[in-house]
Amino acid sequence: TNINYDENSATHLIVNNPLVSVKMITYNQKPYIRKAIDSILKQKTDFNYEICLGEDDSSDGTRELCREYAAKYPDKIRLFERDRQDPSREGCAGVWQFNYIETLRACRGKYIALCDGDDYWSNEYKLQKQVDYLENHPELSGCFHKVGQVDENDKIICPDMGYPPIRKEQYSLDYLLQYGVFSPVLSVVFRNRDEIAPDWFKKSLVGDILLHTGNLLHGDYGFIDEVMGYYRIHSQGLASGSPRLEVVKITIQAYRLMGEHYGISQRKAYRQGLRTLHLSYAIESVLCWCLPKKLKQKFDLGAGRYYRSLARRFLSGF
Repeated sequence: TNINYDENSATHLIVNNPLVSVKMITYNQKPYIRKAIDSILKQKTDFNYEICLGEDDSSDGTRELCREYAAKYPDKIRLFERDRQDPSREGCAGVWQFNYIETLRACRGKYIALCDGDDYWSNEYKLQKQVDYLENHPELSGCFHKVGQVDENDKIICPDMGYPPIRKEQYSLDYLLQYGVFSPVLSVVFRNRDEIAPDWFKKSLVGDILLHTGNLLHGDYGFIDEVMGYYRIHSQGLASGSPRLEVVKITIQAYRLMGEHYGISQRKAYRQGLRTLHLSYAIESVLCWCLPKKLKQKFDLGAGRYYRSLARRFLSGF
């Protein structure tokens, strides 16, 4: 039987009334995508959920694996095959935004969970626990949990990355603006809402902080003190593989967009956070000048994460 995998395919109608949509985007992640998808399919829940899988025109065989899974699990997976020549991508600041935004918009559930194609979940009750948590806390917009780290060979680098800089039961918008993103992508479940991914997201080279800020305008995030997934560190990762100086630069640009479109530029925490980012950029510039490139990369992926967390707390006036 031939299956049409475009966005209007009838296979997309088989997942009836999903309470949760799991958004997964992937590009050239063939070594990791099976583990990521399998970790979602293993979830044990008392509700329906769907996987909205945005495949971004990979050249390494990732698309073929996604097709295999969509054919095998038509009751769970809605596969969206993107074309990197699609004229609808015009106006995007980078190559991944279109897939990120459109896959997010395709989510139909009351709740949305996130997992990128190179990460994975490690607890088969993760979704159930987070949905139960949010059902019991209607005042919250989302929740997250602790994660571990693995390398490209699945070797555990860190079994527990610990807590955000300040340990709390709930985390607010002001906390995010002042200290930065505190919730790893794969750990978050949040309430779906109108305008979850507005058009202006296309202008930013980072997406998660825009999404979390929009959510936190509608309520805090709750915290579950348990490791239930693993974030993968590898050279091709969108964040882990990027030079730190560039990450700080595009985060500053994202703050400016948020200040304009979310109307938060007058908040004290926003001004503190933006000031800290400018100071961080200056420090990173000096480190890039002083350290050899390979040593700087090793520092960024290792001890640098810990020291930056301490520095951000200090610079933010903690």
